[in-house]
Formats: sequence, C-alpha cells, structure tokens
Amino acid sequence: MTDVSTHKSTDGKFARRLGLIGATNIGLGAMLGGGIYVISGTAAGMVGPVIVLAYLLTGTLTVFTAINYSELAASIPKQGGGYTFAADTYGGFLGFLTGWFLFLGNIIACGLYSLAVAYSLLMFIPGATVSMVGLIAIVIILVTLITNIVSIKGVTGVLGILNVAQSLVLFSFIFIGLLFVQPTNLDPLFAPGTGFPAFMGAISFIYISFVGFDLITTASEEIKEPARNIPRAILLTLGIATVVYVVAALVIVGVSGYTAVADSNTPIADVYGFMLGPGAVFLGLAGMAASNYAALNATFLATARVAFSMGRDGYFPKFLDRVNPKLKTPIPALILTFVLVSIFAFPGDVSLVASLAAFGYLIAQAIVNSSVIMLRRKGLSVPGTFKAPFFPLIPVLGVIVCLALIPSLASDTLVLGVYLILIGLIVYALYGRRGNRKHIAQMNGEIF
Repeated sequence: MTDVSTHKSTDGKFARRLGLIGATNIGLGAMLGGGIYVISGTAAGMVGPVIVLAYLLTGTLTVFTAINYSELAASIPKQGGGYTFAADTYGGFLGFLTGWFLFLGNIIACGLYSLAVAYSLLMFIPGATVSMVGLIAIVIILVTLITNIVSIKGVTGVLGILNVAQSLVLFSFIFIGLLFVQPTNLDPLFAPGTGFPAFMGAISFIYISFVGFDLITTASEEIKEPARNIPRAILLTLGIATVVYVVAALVIVGVSGYTAVADSNTPIADVYGFMLGPGAVFLGLAGMAASNYAALNATFLATARVAFSMGRDGYFPKFLDRVNPKLKTPIPALILTFVLVSIFAFPGDVSLVASLAAFGYLIAQAIVNSSVIMLRRKGLSVPGTFKAPFFPLIPVLGVIVCLALIPSLASDTLVLGVYLILIGLIVYALYGRRGNRKHIAQMNGEIF
C-alpha cells in the first residue's frame, strides 16, 4: 500500500511546496470572497434577516461533504480534487461527469470573482461606468493568468497577503458593525411573502460560498504531507469561513436592514458607508477587491488543475496534459481557463453566474460524496489516514444534502444547467472512449 505521507506525483511534474498554511490559504482565499462581499445582499433580499440562519445552516450541512473530501484526499493525494476522487473510485461516465461539473463550477465562480473585483474598482477608475465591468474583469483575469503561469508558490504568497488585507477589513467590519446592529432590523425574521421554499432557495444560492475547501484537494500533489495537512486545511477553512459568514451577515442585515442591500453587488461597502460615512465605502471596496482577487487566484489555480487532470486521464484534449518543466505550472490548462472564464465574466450578470456555479458544484459534489463508499468497497482507503466517522452515514447525508438543494435554484439556472449537461455529453462522446480505455489500463497496472 502506498504511503500517502510521502506520496510523489504520479508523473514527477509537480513539486510539493505547500504546507498547512499554504493549503489553508488556498481554501480561505476562495471562501472569503464573493460569497459574503458580493452575493450576501441579494441573498438577504430573497428571505430577509433569516439569511443569518441560512449561512449557519449551509455551513453545518457542508460539514458532511468536507469530511468526505478529507477522507478521499488522505487516500488519493493526486491533482484534480473531486474529479480525481470520482475517477479513481468510479471511473467512466461518473468520473467524467464529476470533473465536467467541477470544472464548469470553478470556471463560472472565477467569472463571479472577477466581476466582484471589477465592481469594487469602478469607483477608483476615473470615467469608468457599469457598462465597462465586463472589460475590466477580463483585464483582471489576464493578470491572474500571468500570476498563475509564473509559480504556484507565488500565487499562494499573494493569497496570504490578500487574505491578511481582506481579513483586516472584514473583521473590522464585524467588530464595528456589532456596535451598530439594531434589533428592530431583525424583525420580522422572514421577509414578508417568503417562507421555507425561499429559505431553501437562499441556501442553494449561497452554496457557492462554502465550496472553497475543494480547491485545496485540486493541488494535492503540491502539498507536503497530504494525508495530514489536507484534512486539517479543509476543516480549518470551513470552520473559519462559516463563523465569519454568520457574523458578517448579522451585521449586514442588522445595521442597515435587508431592504437597503437587497439590490446591491457591494453590500459590505454600502453598510460601511452607512455606519461611518461615505468615505468608509472605499475601505469596504478595498477589502472586497482584495478578497475576491484572492478567491479568483485560488479558484483559477484549481480549475487549471482539474483541466490538467482530465487531459491526463483522456477525458479532455491531450494537450492539456502538459506542465512547463521550468515553471512547474500547467500552461495550456491555464490558458484554456482564461478563455472560458472571460466568456462567463463578460456579460456581467453576478446573480446568474453565482447560481449557475452552485448548480455545477452541487451535482459534482453529490457524486464525490458517494465516492467514499466506493473507496472503501474497493479497498482503496489507506490505513492510518483520516476516516469519516459513522460510515456510511456521513457519505449518504452528503449526497442527500447536495441533491436536495438543486431543485431550489432559480428556474433560469436549471434551464441553463440542462444545456451544460448536453454540452458535457458531447464532450464525453468525443473523448469518453479514450478516457475509459486509459482508466481501465491504469486500474490493471498497464502503461497507456
């Protein structure tokens, strides 16, 4: 049995340069981004002050998936994250489908984060208008591409700096904001005309805020002692982010009232201005820019690793299976990521992008959760590494949560989701046979 604590990359192309802090920075870089700085206002408008409980419940429900990811990552410390887990346990169509929707979810999430940075920069760019948001976003995505090409260690270093900067803004917002919370703004708990269906819709909408831990596992071959560090980084990321989300949501609706931020793409900046005056809006925008640029970098990095892994496994074009020998980064996969993210970012529709990303993540993570059962049935679980307790309860609950949230998404999201499934079927028709042959050869220990 492989000793995962010293596991080397299967092809020797990546280098293990990240420890626990670096791995956690990847997760927090993604999770403390668009989820609270951008879509929390829209989410509050959907249900009212009960959005605070929605963030708490979403974080609690996501624990099942986080635990399952931790077990899978400890036994399968390879690039690709959820896709690799499904490919190594299921293979075939389910492996492809997982990778396809994680890839799309990450691509669309990158579009959200780039738009968030663009919106936060509008007030700092002389003459800029809302109509220019898409173009500004593409420039930001291009800078992200260049950063990711140069070095993963450089990316995580940037994430560390940005996480510190945005954390100072966010925690200042929380501590100051708690002094301004008016209990009357939290009554009634539900916005008039809303109820349980709307509450479930809000949970589905904000789900994208809680998937950042997946990005840690996409860089498994670049993390030191993966069997030890990845589970710890996953659970640290989810725990820290959930607490921050809940308290920040309380401040957002408790200070200004949910109706004041219901149509805002910059809710934290707006509430900063409400508390401390118009000048404080710029402080909120600066934190929003730092946070979402960190999220963009982390998610961009992860997306390219999924594309690389699917190219390596035969389910995507083979040219994606290339890593620059000097820079140790998958340049073709990064360029493809840049092109696709730009396509989703250019129209500038924040709400649709967030909802569509959640659709992709929910389908993919339902399959990943069930992969834990296959992992143990096939004897792929490595002894002495992290294990989900109460097996098979945790994997089953993870699947149920993901599948239960999908119908609560907006109808236009579900329609577009069907189109994405159809496109995925076309891709599978083109590359599935080659990917399946390669998977069978790998399972039989053959050289493909």
